[in-house]
Amino acid sequence: MALTLLVLSAESAPAESITVERGPCLGECPVYRIEVSASGEGTFDGRRFTAVQGQRKFSITRQEWSAFQGVLAPYRPRGTEDITPGHPRCRQMATDHPSIIVTWAEGKRTDRLIFNYGCKDPENAAMARVLSDAPDLLPVGEFIEERRLEDGAWDRHPSTDHSR
Repeated sequence: MALTLLVLSAESAPAESITVERGPCLGECPVYRIEVSASGEGTFDGRRFTAVQGQRKFSITRQEWSAFQGVLAPYRPRGTEDITPGHPRCRQMATDHPSIIVTWAEGKRTDRLIFNYGCKDPENAAMARVLSDAPDLLPVGEFIEERRLEDGAWDRHPSTDHSR
């Protein structure tokens, strides 16, 4: 019985860090990498079509970490899941969309979700929204784009000096 509890708590243990890498599309989609840790440290790396090019450090609160980790947790696979053309959840493929890779790391365990936004199967809709919106929970919106076109989500974070 104690062994079962140990195994269950190891499987549901929170990540020590989460990395989100958004890939290119056919057009001017932002391409970036965000790495954030439970300790509150973060790095944004703007690669293409972002307001900030290169690396910027930022910090987050425990609440922001909990919210970010919490919204992504339901989509964390055990090992790697690659939802791209050829996957059973990618029967309805629209070309030219960006992809996203989310990597959860804790100790020696690494889990990775690879998702192509062109996989338009209905069961992917909620996950696609969460993966797209998750960076809004971090103070990186101004790094990605000069102004938020949707709902002003990145305005929820007080403006701070991110140049450290």
